[in-house]
Amino acid sequence: MKQKWTLLAVLAIGLLAGYLVGNRQELAQGSLLEVQQQTLTRQAEAIGKLESDLGVKQTQLATQQAAFEQLQQQLKSQESQSQELKRQLAFFERIMRPEGEQSGVVIDNLTVQESSVPNRYHYRLALTQPAKQRELFRGQVQIRVEGSQHGEPKILSGRDLQMKAGAGRYSLRYFQLLEGDWQLPDGFVPDRIRIGIPKEGRQPAQELLVEWNEVLKPMMVPPTELASPATSG
Repeated sequence: MKQKWTLLAVLAIGLLAGYLVGNRQELAQGSLLEVQQQTLTRQAEAIGKLESDLGVKQTQLATQQAAFEQLQQQLKSQESQSQELKRQLAFFERIMRPEGEQSGVVIDNLTVQESSVPNRYHYRLALTQPAKQRELFRGQVQIRVEGSQHGEPKILSGRDLQMKAGAGRYSLRYFQLLEGDWQLPDGFVPDRIRIGIPKEGRQPAQELLVEWNEVLKPMMVPPTELASPATSG
């Protein structure tokens, strides 16, 4: 009986060894597939983490870019305000400390500003009397906007610009600011502005010719405050 069990054991071992020898290639391939599957799983996890990190970095970059652009806008606005203050200071210095001898009204400066209404602009014209001996002068300023409409040259007068009646009249001894709105017709492209004061009595003829882009100022938009980080209380 013992020999019988021994013979069966030897036979079983032999069958197992034969199976292993005959199927070693398939077993090897199965192990290789398992290793490859594990490698692919680890790579997919690594790619997922990289994509997540990339999303976070892109969000941070977008936030920083928005903050940088906002700072640029604020800086541009501050520079514009600084230039305007310098211009106003120089303007009032010319009024308070006249040095000229020429009698009459002088066209000092002109600014044009965009508005929220399409093709509508707000103008501001400064007139001064630079002579040390000042007298009262009255008259009418002539305003022309030169440009083109639908490819053809065109000159707009005060009526074409829909200026209010009497908008160009002045009466000054020291200085005067003339303000109002211009409404450009559709399709009109402005090139330059011509401001004139005709000769009348002691008032000499005056003319100011400026390029549109030189006096145009963008619409003033209050700068948006940067969002401050939340603090826990």
